[in-house]
Formats: sequence, C-alpha cells, structure tokens
Amino acid sequence: MLVRRGQFENASDINAIKLGGPASYGSYAVEKRMSKIDKTLDLRGLRVLDLGCGNGCYTEELARRAEFVCGIDLHMPHLQAFQEAIPRVQGRGEQLPFASDSFDAVTMIEVLEHTENDAKVLTECFRVLKPGGLLILFVPNKLYPFESHPCHVGGLEIGPNIPLVSWLPEFLHRRLCHARIYARRKLFAMARGIGFQIQKSGFIFPPLDSFPLPFKDTYRRIAARLERSPLGNFGVSIYAVLAKPARCAKVAPPEPMKRRFEKPTFDVLGVRTHAVQPKQVVAQMKEWIRERDRCHSIAATGMHGVVEAQHDPELKQILNATDLVVPDGMPVVWLGRRQGYPLRTRVYGPDLFLAFCEQSAGQGYRQFFYGGEPGGAERLAESLKARFPGLNVVGTYSPPFRPLTAAEDKEIVELIGHAAPDVLWVGLGTPKQERWMHVHKDKLRIPVMVGVGAAFDMLSGRKKQAPRWMREHGLEWFFRLMQEPRRLWRRYLVYGAQFIAYLVLESLRLKNFEATGSSTREGTPGRQVRI
Repeated sequence: MLVRRGQFENASDINAIKLGGPASYGSYAVEKRMSKIDKTLDLRGLRVLDLGCGNGCYTEELARRAEFVCGIDLHMPHLQAFQEAIPRVQGRGEQLPFASDSFDAVTMIEVLEHTENDAKVLTECFRVLKPGGLLILFVPNKLYPFESHPCHVGGLEIGPNIPLVSWLPEFLHRRLCHARIYARRKLFAMARGIGFQIQKSGFIFPPLDSFPLPFKDTYRRIAARLERSPLGNFGVSIYAVLAKPARCAKVAPPEPMKRRFEKPTFDVLGVRTHAVQPKQVVAQMKEWIRERDRCHSIAATGMHGVVEAQHDPELKQILNATDLVVPDGMPVVWLGRRQGYPLRTRVYGPDLFLAFCEQSAGQGYRQFFYGGEPGGAERLAESLKARFPGLNVVGTYSPPFRPLTAAEDKEIVELIGHAAPDVLWVGLGTPKQERWMHVHKDKLRIPVMVGVGAAFDMLSGRKKQAPRWMREHGLEWFFRLMQEPRRLWRRYLVYGAQFIAYLVLESLRLKNFEATGSSTREGTPGRQVRI
C-alpha cells in the first residue's frame, strides 16, 4: 500500500534536502545492521515504523520479524522501488502523519543526519511511540576518520571517503558536507532533553560493500571483534537504542515502603548519582518528612567517595542503595553535564545544610546533629540557632574517633530515638558516614538522614571554607590541601589521579565500572531488551 501526501506536491520542497542513496537489497550493510537490532530487541508482536525507509531493503527485513511495519520516506522514487507489498507513506520526519502512541518501535537507519531539524524528528518519534517504546538509531560517528557522505567545495563535488573531514569543527564540516555527523555525548544529550532514556549504544565498522576486496570475510570477522574493543569508538556509525519511559500503572501504584526518589540519574564509574540541585533536595526532604513512611538516606558524594567505591565494592553497593546520591563535587557535576544534564552547581554539603535550616527555621522541624569532633556538634547547634532564630535542634552527639562497642551503639540509637528528630545530620566523613547510615537505617524511625561530611567543622567555624569562586570552579581541593596537607594529600593527589585514570579507562572501554546494588536503572519496564 503506497500513500501519497498532498502537502508534498511541490517537488522543490522534497528536493530541498540532499539525501544519500538507499542501501541495496541483500547487502552485507543491511545484514550487519539487522543483526545489531536482532541482538538487542525481539520484534515479534510489535508495531514498527521504519522512518526514512528508502527503497524498503530494511523495511522488508523488519516486516519478517514484526507483526506490523510501515515505512515512511521523503522521496517518492524510493517508495516506488519497494519489492514487497508493505504499507508505506510519503512524509517528513519533522511532521509524522500518525497519531500519538501508535508504534512499539521506530527505526531510523542512517537517516537522522539528512533531516532538516534532527531535534524535531526525535520529538516526533517520541510522540508516536507508545509508553515503553524504543527508537533504534544508526547515525554517522564524528570520530570515524573518513567522511562517508559526498563532500563538495562550493559547487564542485569531490566525492565520499575524504580523510579527516569528519574531524573538522562543525562550522567547517557543514561547508563541505550536506549530512550531519554526531558525537555520542551530544546525541544522547539531545535525546535526553526530549525525554528519552538511553537503553544501549555501540559502534559498527564500515561493511565495505562497495569495495571489490578479496579479504572481505576476514575483515568482517576482525571488525566484529574491534567493535567491542576501545577501537570501536572510531567506527563509521553510532548505534543506539533510546526508550520512551513507560507510564506508571494507575491500578497498582508502588507501595510507600518501596518508593524511591524519582529523578534522572547518571553513572559515575558505577555510582548512580541523581541529577538534582539543592532546591530539589530540600523540597524532597520536606516531602519525606510529611510522608513519614520510612527512613530515607541522602549521601553527598564527590570524587573521593566515587574512588573509595572502586576500592570497596560493598561501599558501591551502599551508595547505589541510598535513596538520594547528590553531586557534591565539581568533577561529578562536570560529568553530569557531559552526559546531558543541566546541572548549574554542585549540591555542596554545607550549602545544603544551611539551605534547609534557612527554609525550615520557622516550621518546627526537629533536627539532630551527629558527628564532628568532641564538642563540635554542640558548637554547630549554637552557631546555627544564633543565625536562624526558631531553629529546633533536639539533640547533638559527637562520637569518639574509634569503633563503638555494641552497648555504645545501642545507647546512641536510643538517644536519637528518644529525641525523635525529623532530620538527622551525620558528619562522620566519607565513607564512614555512608556505612553508618546504611547500618542504622532500619534501626531509626526518622524520616531523613543526611551525610554532609566536613560541614560540621566548617559551619561551626573550626575549619575555613574555600572562597565561593574556588568552590564553583573545582578548586576547593587545592584550598583544603593547603590547610591540611598531611591528612589530605592522599585523597586529592593519589585519589584524584586514580579518578582521572579510571575515567580514561572507561572512555576507552578498557574497563567496565558496573553499578551494583541499585534497585533502579535507566531503562524501560514493559519492553524486553537484551543487554
């Protein structure tokens, strides 16, 4: 079934975009990309839209696997070249002629780079997908050293496969090539901004269909291995599976005891970190206090905590089981921005402490301070009461710098329980405070526990804080190192170097830092994806 669209009667509208030629039926390029889809997604029983279907070579393969497939393409000659009687329609990706929530999956195979407005195309894909639906993308990779699309200098065509053109700055690349190229980071940032979640991604090497070479089979076997290695980053195409989040079922809402903070997370060396800002954290603390359903924990984590988690898998599990892990450190904020989250600032422990006290001073929230040096919690309480009249501090305790006995621990639990605080601020330092909160979470019937590290010493005046400009530009480590070189040299020099090395290993895919212990992951319930 071939449907013409009346809005495209003007041929100049269609030809305004320069498209590449479609792939050939039965080619290795088709086989290669379909094998990637098969390894990721079971299409049986699904309704699939093949956007930019071309001559139907991929649409035909999809139709063999799915319950229903419809193709859409801008060029009528491509649609007329179909070899099978598959439903297809002429139209633009920027204005899909389908109702919302129409398809279980949408495929775009080397198409997005040719569209007039790629963000609008992704938005339309998001609209026509059902909740839990998947978008399967293949787009050109900016790191591939040859430009696979035809290039031109002015009106002179100079052909495809021109070395290093893809590595040029974007404003120069646009002058030489009609098609876009994508860095994976920017592609995912755009997709997340529209609402997609990243299910899976990878790279493919060029299939070399058009080259009459005698060693193609050997090359293809080697290429399949290289795609799983760090060299895969230089493949010709980026392969990605994007998910439209599933709606929560209204008939079976999650039980209060199992609810978690529903905010997007990004991964930092296997530690799941929430993409939140201080105001959001304070608002969530107040909501948990109103609900009073169970004890919730918040961990402010920076570079130090992330590296400690690499040394200790149990600590990584504890962090990933924490209700809310906030980015307390500019390196973590930078990594969140790199993954597409618009984090304006860090959730700095002392600032979070002050923000909550300022907003809650007149609301009667009961607060308990646990941690700091002997007498530090008391000094902190006095300082904050003078700063915020009406602040309700119901107790303080500074534990000794040694492991507590069972009797001492029981006594502290009883002390906090009798005080019945709404918020327990824990200032024991990383990783001690994260372990303490994890162990005592089921023993204390309080709404919120917050680990804030050195905030007790800083806010009580025992230690100086770095100037704000240093804190906001990632230089606080230098200020603190100059204050306490003997205590902090290992944290900032050794751990800092390890943090950078781990990031390099992860970016080159030489080491996989998997998240463990988390009951949530960025994915889509209701659609089975093989990872």
